[in-house]
Amino acid sequence: MSYNAEKRVIETLEKISKKFGSANDLIQVIREQGLFEGRAQMYEDGWYIHSDEDSFDEPTSWATNGWAFPAFVTKKSGNIWFCCLGYGVHSLILGFDERNGQLVHIEPDELPSSRCWEENSFEGRIDEVLNLLSIIWFPAKYKPEQLKHYRTRPF
Repeated sequence: MSYNAEKRVIETLEKISKKFGSANDLIQVIREQGLFEGRAQMYEDGWYIHSDEDSFDEPTSWATNGWAFPAFVTKKSGNIWFCCLGYGVHSLILGFDERNGQLVHIEPDELPSSRCWEENSFEGRIDEVLNLLSIIWFPAKYKPEQLKHYRTRPF
């Protein structure tokens, strides 16, 4: 992974942190560990990377009581690094091209929202993320069940 790709991922996460504060924690891990694969867990003395990601079906994130001892599970498939933001009910799975750090996958949750999301539709939530990033064009918006069919979601 090149430094420029890592830097671009961090810049994207910084913009998304306005909606998902957990992005700030993930940025801290990336700055310390790079674009890791596995589970990054915060303990009293810092971040540790565990290689037990096989026990997780897809990227995920959580924190005790929504803030303490956060953890992130990431996955790699081909040249794509997948991560997940969100410590509560709502989540956002992102995929980045490892070669250049370009965002290539956006997958918001579809749970009803009264605080996190302004939009209720899957497509509308993708547009919310794109607006945060000032991106005006993005590849087709496939829902998770369709993504498996199109092989853009490897998990």
